[in-house]
Amino acid sequence: MKLSIITATYNRPMQLASTALPSIQSQTDRNFEWIVINDGANPDTRDIITSIRAKADFPIIYIEMEHPDPYSGFGLCYARNLGLDAAGGDIVSYLDDDNSIAPEFAASMRQYFKQHSNIRYSIARQQRRRDVIRNGNVVRQGKPFVSPSNCCSLQQLLWQQEIFDSNGFVHYRSNAPRWNPQFQVFADYEYLLQSACIWGESGFGFNDSILVNYIQSSIGIIGSSNYEQWATELSLILTNQANYSILKGSIVERLEQLVNSYSTKAQISLTPKAFAF
Repeated sequence: MKLSIITATYNRPMQLASTALPSIQSQTDRNFEWIVINDGANPDTRDIITSIRAKADFPIIYIEMEHPDPYSGFGLCYARNLGLDAAGGDIVSYLDDDNSIAPEFAASMRQYFKQHSNIRYSIARQQRRRDVIRNGNVVRQGKPFVSPSNCCSLQQLLWQQEIFDSNGFVHYRSNAPRWNPQFQVFADYEYLLQSACIWGESGFGFNDSILVNYIQSSIGIIGSSNYEQWATELSLILTNQANYSILKGSIVERLEQLVNSYSTKAQISLTPKAFAF
């Protein structure tokens, strides 16, 4: 069972070289391919991949794409879809350029899917923290925490009682959904909804190993987002709930409550950001 790891990167060559790349190179199991999507065709990113490609002992697929107009949707989603098109693995995972995976990530996830033949999509646990960045420097490092909690269920993720993040998310390539560029803050959550619609609750698996190191920054897409964005994107999901067979009853009620909560906070909050760093 071969694993494809997709990394989309946009104008952050040094971040890619210092964070994602070393964790890819340190994998104990080499039965994987790394797919790098250079969103915007950054020349320094091209040089980094060119310099390591010839001597790497695992396949590297390198793709350049023109950065889309922001009005046409979220570039990260377009890049990940290109990665899916190029992937040759039985299973696919994602790693952002500013995050890293444990050396045993590929081995653990490949073994997990081999041992659980009914599983079609799965998450691993993450070591997380939230850092405040100013002028390119970390001025305050957040306290580390592990997410999601042990024995996390799909229901908790759909209810957003637990954090779902695509870093370390693994699913079968066959019949996989497409990333929806209409979403930015909730792009990962919307992809989980699509996955649940395709593969159902019985196809979900939780690997309780801590295999991802995720650092959320105050200047990142999520870290700099605001409650109005949250309410708008969740409202879009509810408006199109007919597209998500998994959205029924209590899940819909839960999302409606969250939209109301985010809308209220957007109106009364003295700070525009949804995260307090």
